[in-house]
Amino acid sequence: MHTFLTKSSQKKIRLFNYLLEKNKWRTIADLKDLLNVSSKSILLYVEELSDIFKQFNGKIVLKNENNQRFYMYKDANFPIYNVYLHYYRQSYNFNLIDYMYKYPDRNLEDYADAQFTSVSTVFRYAKLLVKYFKRYQMTFHTFSLELENQESMSRSFYYYFYWQSSRTGDWPFTISEKLIEQYIEQFEEVYDIELLRLPKRIFSYWLAIVLERAPQKRVELLDEIKQVADSDKAFPLVKMWLKKCNLSLPEEEIYFIYRIIYSFGVIDGNPRYEVSHALAHKLHHTTSYQAVLLLNNLTQKDYQFQLDLSDSELIFNFVAFHERSQFFFGNTDLFFNQSYINEIKRQNTEIAQLMENFHRDLQEQATKEVKEILKNWEQLFLNYYYVLDYYDLLLKKLTPIKILIADDLHHTHRLWLMNKIKNYFGKAYPLAFYDYEVDASEVDLVISNYYFDTKGTTLLLMKNIPTERNWRNLEKILYKITHCNDK
Repeated sequence: MHTFLTKSSQKKIRLFNYLLEKNKWRTIADLKDLLNVSSKSILLYVEELSDIFKQFNGKIVLKNENNQRFYMYKDANFPIYNVYLHYYRQSYNFNLIDYMYKYPDRNLEDYADAQFTSVSTVFRYAKLLVKYFKRYQMTFHTFSLELENQESMSRSFYYYFYWQSSRTGDWPFTISEKLIEQYIEQFEEVYDIELLRLPKRIFSYWLAIVLERAPQKRVELLDEIKQVADSDKAFPLVKMWLKKCNLSLPEEEIYFIYRIIYSFGVIDGNPRYEVSHALAHKLHHTTSYQAVLLLNNLTQKDYQFQLDLSDSELIFNFVAFHERSQFFFGNTDLFFNQSYINEIKRQNTEIAQLMENFHRDLQEQATKEVKEILKNWEQLFLNYYYVLDYYDLLLKKLTPIKILIADDLHHTHRLWLMNKIKNYFGKAYPLAFYDYEVDASEVDLVISNYYFDTKGTTLLLMKNIPTERNWRNLEKILYKITHCNDK
């Protein structure tokens, strides 16, 4: 986080987090002690945060009681990254990366001049980017402001950088947004499709990056991608579209755009193009297709489940996320570096262990080429998790939540309640039901319509015809049991 925050901004963010976490009134003395600054500085920080919050239409509010006490609250669904991004966009390093993209032939001295500051000042912040880029397997040359890597990976970095920092809808590129929209309209005409809002936005960012970078930086041409494209009967449409737009691009850029269209979901939901692309990967037995075959082998071995490899649309989608992972190494969350691997570990150690075992099995059985793809596990993890969870494979391996139904009604009611709970929650949680044959101390949850001593086991009182509140409470309890990691 500090990569994109000045020292002053770090204090403001710390103040923001403190007030948000405390969720109660705090005195100016509390805030002075926290940040080790004067009352005047605290009031300036508070005023600045209050001004920032105005754009969010009351979804987050900072209350100020006579400059002595302060309280912050937000709507449950308000994304606090909007506040972080405000400060990130003001930082030297955010603007430095933006400068690097827009002026690839300039250096640190030029940037210092543009910022009306000294080279030593911007160099102090730029040094932070060396370690930052290293986690993406990129070498950053501080003075020349160059990224040493494949051009496709540099472009991918800039794509994620601008995509994640312009969520409010701002257009971050020099090229006209209207011109890009015209190109995409012509794309829709040639392909005879109508893109949805999200794929259209994704394509507009990528197209802007290609058109702005192509004149100065050559992208690599991969033999495997060329083979796939040349075998795809829909590939000539790319050339037809570019001709219609009067865009003259080198051969490698045409293949790069083709790769973007299919890897980033631009034509998602259009079977004729998905099937054609999937068949081309299958024909050439590409590395991504091999990864899909390996995934299928392991779901059969570890979970006794077989993917429907006759479904070309399934092949397309699974190939796509493997292809996408080859554009950029590491976590694509450039600003917050949120690790989904660690998040799953925090939420459910049992699922985390299953995923770790699956990753180990993948590596053991992978070919040399597929192993190279699997090195990017930080990025691939979430896709594999979604696949296994979508087919309920993880659920089958989890230790079930033991539930004792112990009401004083007849057996029919208990069977009805068990079935109702299965229908509502059986897809989300592994459940095992008991009906008086076990003691309350041997289960994780007791559900009853009357109170009795459950010997420390959680007791949920439910009405004979459960209310909405009963169901909400059950959901909370199931989540808590599953995520406490000591079940």
